[in-house]
Amino acid sequence: MPSASAPAIAVVGAGFCGVALAYHLARSPVRPRVTVIDARGEFGPGLAYRTADPRHLLNTPAGRMSALPDDPEHFVRWARAGDPGVSGGSFLPRGRYGDYLRALLAAGGEAITCLTGQVVDARPPAVDRPAALALADGTRVTADHVVLALGNFAPRLPAGLGEPVRAEPRYVHDPWSAPALAPAPDASVLVFGTGLSALDLALGLDGAGHRGPIHLLSRHGLLPHAHRAPGRPPEPHPPAIERWPATARGALHALRAAVREEAARGGDWRDVVADLRPVTQAIWRRWPAGERERFVRHLRVYWEIHRHRAAPATAAAIAALRASGRLQVHAGRLEDLSLGTDSILATIRPRGGGPCRHLRIDAMLNATGPATDPRAAGDPLLDRLMARGLLVPDPLGAAVDDDGALLDAEGRASTWLHALGSLRRPQLWETTAVLELAPQCQALAGRLLA
Repeated sequence: MPSASAPAIAVVGAGFCGVALAYHLARSPVRPRVTVIDARGEFGPGLAYRTADPRHLLNTPAGRMSALPDDPEHFVRWARAGDPGVSGGSFLPRGRYGDYLRALLAAGGEAITCLTGQVVDARPPAVDRPAALALADGTRVTADHVVLALGNFAPRLPAGLGEPVRAEPRYVHDPWSAPALAPAPDASVLVFGTGLSALDLALGLDGAGHRGPIHLLSRHGLLPHAHRAPGRPPEPHPPAIERWPATARGALHALRAAVREEAARGGDWRDVVADLRPVTQAIWRRWPAGERERFVRHLRVYWEIHRHRAAPATAAAIAALRASGRLQVHAGRLEDLSLGTDSILATIRPRGGGPCRHLRIDAMLNATGPATDPRAAGDPLLDRLMARGLLVPDPLGAAVDDDGALLDAEGRASTWLHALGSLRRPQLWETTAVLELAPQCQALAGRLLA
């Protein structure tokens, strides 16, 4: 039972970061009063792990998915209790991980209060009062510390689509938060994006009995590479990055050289990527702003298809769909879209030139990945914080210090307002996977209670 003198901490968001932070706080000897607030009332799975489709697999082996940095086998032991066949190399359904996060939240006991509601404003603390959060329904929550664990923003509007298409019933802007689109079994579907989300949507359609053609479209037309089977827990040997040039191009050349050396030893490029895991954030922080922008503009897509890989079973299922001809991948951009009464005519201009391709489709799904700029998120809380100068937006997230404290318009670190996860991308770049997020949550819990 938290004591009346224990600090009060409000966590906005109840996905992985919100749950992991609340767990660490609740299990500490200080026993603070923790309130976790979520607009959807989904405490634990969040958007990432709420799927019930067994074909939607974690894209990381179970041995790397512990929410507790000091106990790397925690998730494996939990999963093995329900299935003795689980190993550290297993790629489990994402919904199972959502169950794990629910169990983690429940383990926090009565120290954690879960509250459903949309936070629309945050008032800073003063000498005579703590900080206060205002919810859309009029509820007010006071706290000594407020943590933004908002997860990923909704996806961007795909290039080539005008704003009016959002109202089109045959278009789903955010497939993970909207009710599932159930096109006719023989309908032709166009998916914007070729990343992990696009693969999940294709497999979800197939698993639901859809048998029509599925088209994936992105500028480069590149699919994520596959993990090795079985997956292996990481045993990284980080390179001496201080010898690498502090440029995106220089890092690319050094990485390619490391891959060649690993291949000469009989190894695999995946081992080189694993070696980079502990130092990726350090590489990013060495680069000046111009180099970071150059990486995002020119190299990001190549990094992501190697770094954020698909489970072997996912990759095999996608390969089978492609071999059957039902799944087609297009590299190019949407040139034109004609919304007919019976069908939609999409005109695609191929990457590298050549004649346009015309697709007659019946439904469109957006899998372009989450937006990253808070100014485009449409979140009332973020809008208020930015208007007051308490949050400085960046195209990739928000300005924070090394501990995740938000920097205000004057560059001062907040004493009461912190961020976890994707909002810290400008500072860390890689801040979306459990291996990076788990220690981040543990460290912030320690700071808040210090």
